[in-house]
Amino acid sequence: MGAVEPVVLPSPPEAITRAVGVRPLYAVRSSVDFGLSAARWRFENLPPVRERLPQSVLAYCAAGSAWITKVADGRATRKRPRIGSVTFDPGDGRTTWSVDGVFETVHVYLPPTSLERMVERAPGAKRIHEIDDFFAIEDRWLAGYFQMLISELETFRGADRNTGSQLLEHTEDLLIGHLVRWHSRADPRDTRAPGVQTRVNPLRPALMRRVEDHIGANLAGDISLGSLAGVACMSVDHFLRSFRAACGLTPYQYVLEQRLRKASAMVKTSNAPIAVIAAQCGFGNPSHFSVKFHARFGVSASRYRRGE
Repeated sequence: MGAVEPVVLPSPPEAITRAVGVRPLYAVRSSVDFGLSAARWRFENLPPVRERLPQSVLAYCAAGSAWITKVADGRATRKRPRIGSVTFDPGDGRTTWSVDGVFETVHVYLPPTSLERMVERAPGAKRIHEIDDFFAIEDRWLAGYFQMLISELETFRGADRNTGSQLLEHTEDLLIGHLVRWHSRADPRDTRAPGVQTRVNPLRPALMRRVEDHIGANLAGDISLGSLAGVACMSVDHFLRSFRAACGLTPYQYVLEQRLRKASAMVKTSNAPIAVIAAQCGFGNPSHFSVKFHARFGVSASRYRRGE
């Protein structure tokens, strides 16, 4: 008898593309096999779709104001997700989704092995359950995680998405740990697994100043999470937690704030074109700068310059 050919399952983006006829704006895989992967999508007026996926989906509402309808176990729920809200679908094919309008979403795909590895390292492994599904909820930690991921993939103008794939690898335990601790029926005593730590030591003041100096000196260029962790001589996930514990912001949020502060000062004190100022403050995409500037100051950069 001949050898049996292994069955190759489609990746989640491939399965979604097949189901809805839309390709992702981009997709990135972890730098390790069977790790997390991610994709950004733009959906418009999708009819009801039910598709069994090889992995669970954690979805972040990135833009738009569409109405989304979820039908599970014969019950329909209709929401207009706020930007920053998050959804978890186990991908088991029991849920039907439809879209009325236009919106953009960023997916992180979690293979079953991710949770299995967490369970194996947990003290009470048998008592950790699957992640509960949820729909368009507010979770500030997850929103911060997605903002950081998006910044690595889009804001810092990398020629490839290698930094994003490394981020997925380095923060896998951190992400799974948060989901297990806050979005499962796990016993609190069982969430003391690696990556689910409840107490985080903030960056020491000397290290914090070193990181701040590095950011200040490189605002016009690329500032990746990996480079900041290197300045602090830490792993990416350890640095992320310690930085946030020290100043209350994710590295992405802190860098964005420093760039916007510098940009606002330059807008007021120089006659340079807005696009030039945006580039000098590290915004490779003028439209991205416009959105962030308006969100921070309530007016466009041009109106801010005129004092309106």
